[in-house]
Amino acid sequence: MIGLIIAQLDDDRAFMLDLYKNYYGLVRKTIFSITHSIEDIEDLIDDAFIKLMDKISLLQTFDCCKPTAYVVYTTRSVSINYIKHKKVENRRMYYIENMDITEDLFNLEK
Repeated sequence: MIGLIIAQLDDDRAFMLDLYKNYYGLVRKTIFSITHSIEDIEDLIDDAFIKLMDKISLLQTFDCCKPTAYVVYTTRSVSINYIKHKKVENRRMYYIENMDITEDLFNLEK
């Protein structure tokens, strides 16, 4: 999916492709070290690079180690947001699973 989005970029396509090639491994490792989730890792990688695409002009001004730090920071943010979202989903699922609607149905009949 990310390849299709990069292909739509005009002037910044080469920069984004280099960024993707150079940082894919680091992004993958960072996401896994935070989430410990293999099933959603590719989606999270795409999300991280989509966030980075919004900041191409900023990334192009960085020198030396700053792009690496920015990529890691963005990746960590995406991963932490994923964990927070999963916790909310799990709480809702737990609440729904523990609801016993049969009691409510019997109360309606009386």
